[in-house]
Amino acid sequence: MPIVIVAMAILFNCLNAYLNARWISHLGDYELSWLNSAPFIAGALCFTTGWLINKHADLILFRLRKSGESDYEIPFGGMYRWVSCPNYLGEMLMWIGWAIATWSLAGAAFAIFTMANLLPRAFAIHRWYQGEFADYPRSRHVVLPFLL
Repeated sequence: MPIVIVAMAILFNCLNAYLNARWISHLGDYELSWLNSAPFIAGALCFTTGWLINKHADLILFRLRKSGESDYEIPFGGMYRWVSCPNYLGEMLMWIGWAIATWSLAGAAFAIFTMANLLPRAFAIHRWYQGEFADYPRSRHVVLPFLL
């Protein structure tokens, strides 16, 4: 991997973390009552749902390979019943939830950049699965059950 890609990733993550932290600590106007607001509660639920989907999908992927194996297999179970990339769905839901919970431009920008990064990758992975496995479930969508 070229060092410039690593450097850009580090720069992006540092900038993103700074902007979101700065928004919460200085630019946003959050009183204690914000924790009971509809946007915060909805965002926290969305974030938690995304986190659970992501962790469960990663666990399924982790369990696919036994020690010493290198073959690819089709993942089954959890959200893999409906989509090829539930880990990406979970990641996107997390950062959409963050954007809603913070009701911030910084959060919205990060959610948009996350989707701009993960959606093309999800389409590529979905096409790869379809091309690699003749028995790949044709009813699976890319990242959104029954839609996309």
